[in-house]
Amino acid sequence: MAYEHLDQPDHGGRVHFRRAASDDDPADYVGPEKLAERGIVWAYLDATKVNEYEALNSLGRQLRTDNLPYEPHPLTGILGWYRFMDDLETLSQREPGMVIVVNNAANLFADPRSWVFELITVWVLQLPGWQKRNHPCHLIFQMEQDPSVESIYGRNA
Repeated sequence: MAYEHLDQPDHGGRVHFRRAASDDDPADYVGPEKLAERGIVWAYLDATKVNEYEALNSLGRQLRTDNLPYEPHPLTGILGWYRFMDDLETLSQREPGMVIVVNNAANLFADPRSWVFELITVWVLQLPGWQKRNHPCHLIFQMEQDPSVESIYGRNA
């Protein structure tokens, strides 16, 4: 898999996973090394291996947020997500970019009570901070399990 087009205006600022073709140049891929070179913080989750609490705290740990641990409210789960969102807004003021990769995410979208919808909501609400600074901020879902995505990005988890 290739992760490409990070913050390239001619590609609409979108990022793409795609199967590598024989004529691709791996030097063009944006992997962990390039993210690190640019100072971009990133996190990886395998959605099949974490519950809401583990996902929230793993993201915070990998992104080096300020207010760990996040404890979802026992009934709604929302309190931890609000604190996480505040921390992402703080990150937008001090980091040159952020990427979150969620692998094997299809089952999350099949359950309307899934924590993935809280993650999307939090990401959308904090996105303007990154946009104001014109810094990349990407939330990427690999729907089916892909060992190559895990082997590339899972080293941070």
